[in-house]
Parts: sequence; structure tokens; C-alpha cells
Amino acid sequence: MIRHISETKSAFRKYLILFFTMILIPTLLLLAWQIYSKYRDAVQQTVSVSEAALESTSRNLDLLLDQFGQISLQISLTPDVLEMLNRPFDLQAYQYADIKGQLRSWMNSNALFESIYLDILQNGKVLTVNEGLYDLKDFYDKDFLNRVTGAASEFPRPWVGLRERPGEPGKEILSFVKPVPATQKTALGYLVFNIHKDVFMSTLLNLNSQMSGPLIVADPWGRPVSSTVEGLDLDKMLPKLGPGAIYTETVSLAGKKYILSGAKSTTNGWALMQLTPAGPYTPVVTDAIRQAVLIMLGVLAVGIGLSYLFASILYDPWRRLATKLQEFVMRAPGDSQDAYAVVNRAIHNLITTIRHNEPIVRNHVVHEWLHNHQPEDPDAARRFSEAGIQFVSPYHAVLVVVDESRRDRDSSAGHTLFLFSLAEDELRARFMAAGTILDRGKFAFILNFDREVFDGELMAELEDGCRTIQRLAHSRLKAELYFFVSGIGPLDQLAEAYEQVKRAMTYKAFLPQSAVCFVEETKESGHFQYPAAYQKKILNTILAGDQSRVEHYMSELFDRYLSSSGSPYPKLLQMIVMLMSHVLGSLVQEGYDIEPLMDQVDLLQLQQCQNQSELRSMLMRQIGQIMDYLETVRKQAEGSSPWVRQAMDYIEAHYANNISISDIASHIGISPSHLSRIFKAEVGKPPLEYLTERRLAMSKTLLKDKSKSLQQISQLIGYNDAHTFIRSFKKAEGTTPGEYRKKVMDLS
Repeated sequence: MIRHISETKSAFRKYLILFFTMILIPTLLLLAWQIYSKYRDAVQQTVSVSEAALESTSRNLDLLLDQFGQISLQISLTPDVLEMLNRPFDLQAYQYADIKGQLRSWMNSNALFESIYLDILQNGKVLTVNEGLYDLKDFYDKDFLNRVTGAASEFPRPWVGLRERPGEPGKEILSFVKPVPATQKTALGYLVFNIHKDVFMSTLLNLNSQMSGPLIVADPWGRPVSSTVEGLDLDKMLPKLGPGAIYTETVSLAGKKYILSGAKSTTNGWALMQLTPAGPYTPVVTDAIRQAVLIMLGVLAVGIGLSYLFASILYDPWRRLATKLQEFVMRAPGDSQDAYAVVNRAIHNLITTIRHNEPIVRNHVVHEWLHNHQPEDPDAARRFSEAGIQFVSPYHAVLVVVDESRRDRDSSAGHTLFLFSLAEDELRARFMAAGTILDRGKFAFILNFDREVFDGELMAELEDGCRTIQRLAHSRLKAELYFFVSGIGPLDQLAEAYEQVKRAMTYKAFLPQSAVCFVEETKESGHFQYPAAYQKKILNTILAGDQSRVEHYMSELFDRYLSSSGSPYPKLLQMIVMLMSHVLGSLVQEGYDIEPLMDQVDLLQLQQCQNQSELRSMLMRQIGQIMDYLETVRKQAEGSSPWVRQAMDYIEAHYANNISISDIASHIGISPSHLSRIFKAEVGKPPLEYLTERRLAMSKTLLKDKSKSLQQISQLIGYNDAHTFIRSFKKAEGTTPGEYRKKVMDLS
């Protein structure tokens, strides 16, 4: 008893867990997305700050380097320096001393410079600011000058970079080498500025006092000018920097996270890297997590209550169902009254009943499989086997049989069942087949074959069987059966094969005439060019009444677009509808009343055509009805003069009233479109134009009477107001009624 209670309550617990999970998981996903979004926004903001600091530093570095360039330019353009470079042998010792003093003034005015010296190429001398004049061979920094300024120098000129201080290994300075004078193509000397790298970095950092993290600077040769950062491998990072583009990544240094933004200058080759602490976005993420936890607690509280409510609602019908089934289920004395036991016994009884109705079950299995309602079962053969259908081969096709006989609803169901049994017996005698009734006059079979494609022998055997069924059905019930067969495929693709057949049946009017239609993939796409030329020819021959030419053009149309082309079926259907619609629309434009044709020319009859032959016959029949109608109208038009005379008499008698063409046609007893056509054919103008001319002719007579105003005249000739009268008069006569009246009065 305890076990049964446990089983009964377990369903309730499952429902409870199910609904709670349905609430909990989406909430967790939404909260996780919210936390991630805030984290991403905070990181992006930090990246933006880092990149902005990097761009500011890059601009300041460019300004600093430009300053060195300007100083070297000014020095190289100093007259004394130019004279010394051009005529070094003519200068006296005191003149060298003066130039040295000038260079010292540049160094004293700028605390950045540690030393400045000028390499004079013509006399092999080096003028230093601090020590004086040296022969190059005796100069303490001659190795550097020879490497940079020599004819076979490996370095570009001008040159800038980090190097060891001459005579002091381990100490580094920044050197800037500029050819002088800067205005000449060939250098006469080289000006060298030496700057202590710490002083250079201090100056650069002072220009960027708002930085929140370390700044790494490397010269164009990749040597670090700034202090090294523990844990950051510059040899790996510098190759990642591309000219003109900012590189960004998150790095961990000494247990802390930083946003690293780096770039290499496109103009001077210097590399900059800005490290911005990632800590500022931590409070944002923490706050987002705190909010998510509070929301989660609220969802848990509400979710448990809602889940309990939904589980109770879902479990209650199960309990009531068990209560109702108890009186219908036989049970032995002492059996448990547990709801599950009652329902299980009811299901057992239902299975027993189903086994007594296996044929019905088999039909349902076929029906469900064709309509893609099969359960999630990877073993399709086992599913059919359980229903008593044994397929021995993995190759299957779908055969759909359609009864196109016109029967009343009461006899249709019985006839369908008889035809289904007739077809089932014949097919099972030849193949392994299982069928089902789809609808009144329509049933389908799954055929099992021993080969994976249709060959001539298999197609002939299937056609012979279908013709036998066709003959028997016609002889016994006068039934007209049509057969559609899909391609051969595996069992789990039967639904696709059935859909393939249904698409072919939709466009059966475009299929060749045959007892059995072996359906290929339905043509639903592809290139198609609308036959506008044929449309024009067919319309012209219809209007001309040339029956033989119409049949000729229609035959050409069918031969080109239906019989031998690969045109898509939807486009062919659209072509037929557009062609017939254009014919009817053109008749309306010609003034014909097509209302009598609407019952005869019915494009919905396309669905009743079984093949191309019936489609061609239907279209030629409808076109013949159109041509017969046009011939009748022409004969009526020959005797239409009385109608035209009656219309003119009616206009003469009622032109002063507000009449329309419908009023005139109604008085005569013909349609407005027919009246317009015959009136224009005989009089040369439409009825309304004739009415307007009659009114304006009368207005000219009335305008000679000065006592009548334009408003009175317009009312006497059938216009509602004077403005309409004036507009019509001016359009016809080229002048206003007032101007016409004045002209007439002047002549009289």
C-alpha cells in the first residue's frame, strides 16, 4: 500500500519539478545574460578609456619628436653652422668656440638634452658641446657615428633609437641623428642629440598625467625606453602591434588584470602600450550579481508557489480520470484502489480491444507515417512490424489512387471503401503493400520493392497492375481512377515521398496523359520566360475570329512550354491564368460586356483537368465560347442603330438633368459598356462626350441673354454649379463663358 501511495505521489513530484525547472532555467539564463551584458559594457568602457589614453600619449609623443626635428632644423639653418659645414677649413679656433657656445645655448635652454655634437664630414672633425672639437678618429663615440653615418651604414638616416652610453656599459640613452643641413639633398654633417631615457620618459609622462596605469614605450627598433613591467613579455607583444591600428587584449600581471592597448606609429615607428587596470568594472559586475541574487530569491519564492499550483491543476484530471475508470475496470478482491493501478488495467483492456482491430491499426500506422505523424522512433521497420506490417526490403514507394468520378456524398464513402479493397487485393497479389484511406475518393499504399530504382520491368509490372484495377473499377462502378507513384526511397522518407506525390497532383493538368504517373521531383523553380508574343498573337486572332489560327498558336504554346520544356509547374499555372485573364481584360478595354462569359470561362476548371490533353481541350473550349460570344455581339451591333437613336433622343430630352451613362443604358435596356461601344462605333464619340457637346451648344444660345447669370445657365443645361460649367466650356471652346458672352455682345 505504501508503494502504491509512493507511485501516485511521484507523479505529482515530477509535475512539480517540471514546472519549477521551466521557471528556474529561463530565469537563470536571463540573469546570466544580464550579468554578462553589464560585464561586457564595463569592459568595453575600460577598453575605450585605455585606447583614448593611448591615442593621447601617441599625439604627445609625436609633438615631442616634432620638437626635436624643429630644433635640429633651426640649428642646421643657423648661419654660423652652415658656414662651418660648407667651409670648415677656413674657420679659426675662436669661430668653432662661438658655434660651440651657440650649441650649448640650445642644450641649456632645453633640459632634455644630455649632450649634443656635430659630425663635420668635410674635415673629419666632431664638435661637441661639452668637450670641444675632436678628430673623428679620437672621438670617444666614433664607433656609433661610423655605424650610423658611414657609407655602408646598416641604419637609415636620419636615425633615432636607444643605445648604451659611450664608455658606460649598462647605461642607456636615446640618440637622435639628423643630417644637416636639412635643406640639402646631400648631408654635410650629422647632428646628434643624446637624451637620457629616464628624462625622456619623465617628460612624456608629465604630458600624460591622467594615465591610470603603466605606459610602455619602445623605440623604432623594438628596444624598451620605459621601465619594464613584470610579467609582460615585450618580445611577444611588439610583433602583434600593426602600424596605424590599435591592438587590445586583457592580460594578467602579478595577479591583477589589465586592459592592454597598443599601437605602432605609421610616421616614426615608435611603439606604445597602455596598461589600464581592469578593476574599475569589478564593482559593476558585483552589483549586477547582487541584483541577480535578489531577483533569483524572489523568483524561487514565487516559482515554488506557481509550480505547486500548476502541478496540482495537472494532477487533478489524472486523479478524476482514475476515479471514473474504477467502475469500468474489473479487479480482483483485495486489489489496490490506487489510481495508477486503475488506469493500467484500463490501458490493458484498451490494448486487448486494439488487437481485435489490427486492420484498423495498420491503416492508422500507414496514415500517420505518410503524414509525418510518426513517433520519435529511429527503427521505422519495428514500428510497422508491431502493427502487423512486415516489409522485407528497405526500398519503398508511395502510390496514391484518386477517383475522379462525380458522386453524391452518401454513396461516396461506400464506393471509396470498395475501390480501396479492390486496389489492395490486386496490389498485394503482385507486391508487398500496406494501404490507408486518405479521403473520399482518395487512398494510398506503401509498396515494398526489391530494388532501389524503377527499371523498365518494374514499371511495366506496376502499370499492368494499375490498369487492371482501372478496368475493374470502371466496369463495376464506372469509376475513373488515376494513379500517382513516388520515387523509391528508404522507409523513413515516406512522408517526403507522399508530399512529392501531392505536389504532382496539384499540377496534374500539366502532366502527360498516362494510366500511371511516375512522379519525379516536382518542378517548382527554374528559369521561365513569359510568352508575351504568343499572348499578343492569340488575342489578335480571337478578336479577328480566326479559329484555325487560334488552335495553331495554342498548339505551338503547348508544344514549347508544356510538352518539351523544363519549365516549373507553378510558372506554367501562372502563365495559363495570366493568358486567359489578359484575354478577358482586353475585351473589357475594347468595350465588350464580359458578364455573360464569366460563367463559361471559369479558370477554376484547371483543377479538374487530369493531364495536358484535358487542359488543352478545356482552354480551346473556353476560347471557342469567347469567340462565339464576340460573333454574337458583332451581329447585334449591326442592328444597333435604334438603340443609338433612342440614346440620342433621351439625351436631347434630359440634357438639362444630372444624368449618367447608366441612366441612358437603363432607359434603353442594354448594359453601359455595350451602349458605349455601339454609340462610339456609330456616332464616333462616347455618349458622355456627345452629352457635353449638346449642353455647351445650348449654353451658347443662353449666353446671349444678359439677364441670365452663369449660375442660372449652368443649372438650365444640367451642371450642378457654375465652376463645372466654366471648366467644361473653356476646355471645349478655349475661352471662358464670360469672354464668349462679351465677344458675342460686341459683335451684335
